[in-house]
Amino acid sequence: MGVVGHLLGGLRRAIGRILLWFLIFGLIGAAVVEVVAFVEGGNKLPPGLFTNITAAVVGIVVGYAAGLTVLVAEVIRFLAEAVRDAQKNLEGDLGTLGNVAGNVAQAIEKRL
Repeated sequence: MGVVGHLLGGLRRAIGRILLWFLIFGLIGAAVVEVVAFVEGGNKLPPGLFTNITAAVVGIVVGYAAGLTVLVAEVIRFLAEAVRDAQKNLEGDLGTLGNVAGNVAQAIEKRL
């Protein structure tokens, strides 16, 4: 797989995970606000407009925080994979370079 394929695969995976965790924690945050309003408000249904707006804002903020956390984790994971790939490529290139240098040294010894 080429570099572009690797980048697009990682990007697709990262976006999927960010959206998933945003939705999960956003719903949890909004649900917590609604439950607290229900319990503290004397078990009154439906909750007021300000309660719903507050729940939406808290859900967005908590989801955003979770999404950013996953984004940072994905960036670190991608950098670690890139370093490992670069290390493998460098070791392969150095091994080839060592073989070339060895062949050159042998050719020089034969001529001397």
